[in-house]
Amino acid sequence: MFNRFGLNRVLEPKHVLSTSAWRVDNNREIHPKELRVSIKRLHIESTSFKQICIEANNDPQKIKDKIMDIVIRRGKLHNPATDTGGVVYGIVEEIGSEYHNKKGLKPGDEVICNASLAAIPIYISRITKIDMAYSQIEAEGYAILFDEFPVVKPPKDVPIDLLLFAYDESGTLYAVSREAKGKRNFLVVGNNLLTNLLFGCAIRSAAGPDAQVVCLLDKKSDIIFKGDSLDELLNEVFTEIHYVNILRPVECLQRLNAEGHYDMSVNCANIPGAETVNILATRYGGTVFFANLINNYNIAVYITESISRQLTIRCAEGYLEEYDEFDIDLVRKLASYLRTATVVTPDVEDNVDYPLGRSGSGLAMPHYRKSLVEDFICESRAMANVLDEILSVAKYDCNVLITGETGTGKEKIATLIQKNSARKMQPFVKINCASISKNLIESELFGYEKGSFTGANPSGKKGYFELADNGTIFLDEVGELPMDVQAKLLRVIQDGEFYRVGGTRPVKTNVRIISATNRDLEEAISAKRFRRDLYYRLNVFPIRVPNLSERRAEIPALVQYFIKKYNDKFGIKRDITEDAVEYLKGRDWPGNIRELENMVQRLLISAKGETITVFDVMKELHVDLFENMEPLGTEETEEEKGVVLDLNLLVANFEKNIIKSAYEKYGSSRKAAKAIGISQSQLIRKKNKYNI
Repeated sequence: MFNRFGLNRVLEPKHVLSTSAWRVDNNREIHPKELRVSIKRLHIESTSFKQICIEANNDPQKIKDKIMDIVIRRGKLHNPATDTGGVVYGIVEEIGSEYHNKKGLKPGDEVICNASLAAIPIYISRITKIDMAYSQIEAEGYAILFDEFPVVKPPKDVPIDLLLFAYDESGTLYAVSREAKGKRNFLVVGNNLLTNLLFGCAIRSAAGPDAQVVCLLDKKSDIIFKGDSLDELLNEVFTEIHYVNILRPVECLQRLNAEGHYDMSVNCANIPGAETVNILATRYGGTVFFANLINNYNIAVYITESISRQLTIRCAEGYLEEYDEFDIDLVRKLASYLRTATVVTPDVEDNVDYPLGRSGSGLAMPHYRKSLVEDFICESRAMANVLDEILSVAKYDCNVLITGETGTGKEKIATLIQKNSARKMQPFVKINCASISKNLIESELFGYEKGSFTGANPSGKKGYFELADNGTIFLDEVGELPMDVQAKLLRVIQDGEFYRVGGTRPVKTNVRIISATNRDLEEAISAKRFRRDLYYRLNVFPIRVPNLSERRAEIPALVQYFIKKYNDKFGIKRDITEDAVEYLKGRDWPGNIRELENMVQRLLISAKGETITVFDVMKELHVDLFENMEPLGTEETEEEKGVVLDLNLLVANFEKNIIKSAYEKYGSSRKAAKAIGISQSQLIRKKNKYNI
């Protein structure tokens, strides 16, 4: 029934629409209610394109690689970091037999699909061109359109790049224009000149020449057009233009001198946290439009309530048939001005003040956060807080100290910080300080000159700090560093330089240091085993990783993750029962995640059947108890007695032996109960029951 919405294409998770799916089937063969188009051009939603460019450091090849990677992993161009898509333009290749062809399409027709790329299965074989100005790509491949997806035949007299740019604003342009009729004072807030112009033109076309249309452009706006014709257009559309930091709403209002003044305001900025200025600037009873999907509408409502102001808050509009022609007419008017303007390719800059793909803490992790943290398991409040800390500190170039018990995943956290940092494309060098002998650790960290010592490389050797230059170095078990090496490390942090062993010239280095330890460094400081000044330099931003007993909610997810990991590694296909997982969840894991991983690995190897049962788990956890089990029979076998085996008797006999062996081994009911995962009172009752 729902195949007209593409439900048949959803692979993961099942029973959601393609828009919400993590992965869809992008197979070329179409179903009866589908249409396939050959891709000509894709407009990537501005927030998504910006995020990709930042990650790729504006390198064209890396931008292509990242776009291709999203499509390969998800079967669609749905950016997991921003949770946004874009718009596709292509040529009709094949039409399904049951496709509801409302536009009378035929093979060879040009079409634009106004559904988001977040919902459209696509395949890309090659990206031929990147248009940085319009956040678009030309590519070879195909897209699968579902029966209910809105499509439009683009006219020949409008530029496709500009039309795609306008269509990506969905129906909001049309809705803004309708809402503007009869009103006088307007504010448009954004960080892309072309987007601001589109909304300004939509307002001006409805409100007339006498309306006041004020534009707030962020100081870091993308300006992709320049020239006299553009200046002429800006003068026609906007009464005033102000360049501001839109994340400083009070300063913005001081510049405007117009708190609570505007009948209607539009926020089309792709900057998280830019909601406030529109709320404060709009009069009581006015309307605020949020055109970008990255804006937080809940926050906008809370702000509105907090200042006791009644406003109508509207977000990006859904599809209306009328907006196709409205956008086409709007683009026609703009095109005549922009045709003679100079196109400028903007450099997309990262800025920690304008974070992309970030959210507050919470247990539910959106898909974009899943992308940022890869396979990081976060099912507990404790780890949700740690995750927020990881994503917060990653963008700031400061030292981080990660503390926690052995096996809690400190190296994983260091890796996530590096991968979400500005240094993510630079070297990432990991060192376990405890694994290097004390007489070698200085030369390993800082290198040595030729002839420094017997057995040295004749040409000398670079140390880890040289190899990590401009990147990140991870010092695991930093508490094991000898005191003399600690002094040298302190100099590196303070001065950004060091001397190789046997060297006379300082070596400059620029590294970010992430360190980790399972030791109590403050205790080590008291015992004169660790330098206090070094501790303060390393501990700029501390992250404590909770042990597994503090995050038991994650054990089921961890178990499933390890099951999949070692199934793939061993070439097997085994599952585990829910009660077996629950038994693992109830256990203490002093070795934390590492111990749990080893246990899952052993279970997969030792299990006799295709499914790991609670019996398998108990046998592995209490192997000594099972070795001491008494046999079920006596002198004669059950067959010899002619008796049918009774399951209840088998279970009772098994339970009796487990309790008896546990009690004998641990000597007290409390310790025995803890060992086999039941309460002390339960054990005493069963002990009395079996006369043990």
